[in-house]
Amino acid sequence: MDIDDLEGLDEATQEQIEELRRVTREKDGDKSYAKAQIDESLIYINLDKHKEACQSLSNIEKTDSLIYYMMAQYGLGALLAEDSNRDEALTIWTNIKGLGVSLNASKIKFRIGTDLLGKDFAKYSEAKQFFIESLEHYPYEAYCYRKICDLLLDAKLEAVSIKILKLLDKTLEIVNILKLDFEPEFSEDESPERKLAHYTNTSITNLLLESNEDRSLPSSFRLNTINNVNDPSEGHLLVNYLKGIKENSFYAPDFDKSLHAFISCFTFNHDSLNQFRLYGKEANKEASGVSLVFKKEFFQLDNSLGGLSFLSFDNSLQKSNKSVFSSLINDQPNTRKNIGSNAKIVKQPVMRCVYIDPTSNYIQLAQRNRITFFREFGNETVVIQGEEISKAKYEWEEYKKYIDEKTIAFSDAFRTLKSTYELIIKEKNAIASDDLESSNKIDILINEILLREFPKNCVTAYNPITGE
Repeated sequence: MDIDDLEGLDEATQEQIEELRRVTREKDGDKSYAKAQIDESLIYINLDKHKEACQSLSNIEKTDSLIYYMMAQYGLGALLAEDSNRDEALTIWTNIKGLGVSLNASKIKFRIGTDLLGKDFAKYSEAKQFFIESLEHYPYEAYCYRKICDLLLDAKLEAVSIKILKLLDKTLEIVNILKLDFEPEFSEDESPERKLAHYTNTSITNLLLESNEDRSLPSSFRLNTINNVNDPSEGHLLVNYLKGIKENSFYAPDFDKSLHAFISCFTFNHDSLNQFRLYGKEANKEASGVSLVFKKEFFQLDNSLGGLSFLSFDNSLQKSNKSVFSSLINDQPNTRKNIGSNAKIVKQPVMRCVYIDPTSNYIQLAQRNRITFFREFGNETVVIQGEEISKAKYEWEEYKKYIDEKTIAFSDAFRTLKSTYELIIKEKNAIASDDLESSNKIDILINEILLREFPKNCVTAYNPITGE
């Protein structure tokens, strides 16, 4: 390997690079060598030395490690694109097509696909191929992006398709805002949202906790169809908001077996008398139910797993007996696991519910009640800037700042979603007079992006159990 001049770098950085360069294929193995080259390139990238970073990445061969090779090829292309060498970047990225079926391989291909959709590239045919190859791990995102690519390839639909692309990007941004991450944002201890409760009766609790010799117990924690909820307005609020309808009367939707959701409901408030009375009764007797409090480990914590893994447009994964979620780097399985002919969901992320008043468009995100902080910390105190204050009050105020910031982010994204939707509908209606088929395609794609049933899980006027 050519050794470039390290002069000008601080001593610690020089030592770090020299240590990485002492890793060889012969002594340490192919994979360790490839990892060292990746680490070296990251040092140079942080120093804004693209030439040196590209050299480190170019040293990695396919035989060293397939996933590290793919990472290196992506990195090379990204650096070239940043330096305005976009044709060279595309040439480099084509080396990845057809390689790898792991989750990490799909992550790289999906990222390339989204990069190629950007205005700097606008390579729609090429992007489509990368989305096709990442579809297995990104069933919702790759499906929608691929259909947008098809529309973008039609010159007369390019303008409206770019707006549909923005609609999808904004939808994904909103989903990301609403995901619980369980990481402490401000507290020195643990996340204030680390505990989620589910209220149920004792019969269900026994099924979840008991065991027997024939292994028919304990039962899995099950999701229920959204069509069985007790509020027919679920899922209609988002559509009405986008269409500017301010009435608050709704009708029960028809059951659509081709597009419906399964959910389970949780709350941040694990000691709520009202929730016990509504959902924790056994034989309609007061105070006879159970509040099951789940640790954060019960849920999917890693947002880097394959996209919105709980959304899919077909059941082909459920029919397959082979595992497609193994990764050369990340050993954590994805959210689906096949057992015989039945697919079981191992872990899922949690979506924060949103309350929207249909007449005023007032928005409030699901959150913990103020009183729960005083129940948790009691008379404990904390010293802040030399002053001793109530820990409960301090934690609540910090939490409120966090929720307020998240609410602002959601509200901004939601308004943009609405304005983008309105522009799309306006252009679609203009297209309909000349090309009804294309107009219908746009209608279908909009519905698939917004998912008529999906809003019931994350954007709703009312949810039976949620953080209040």
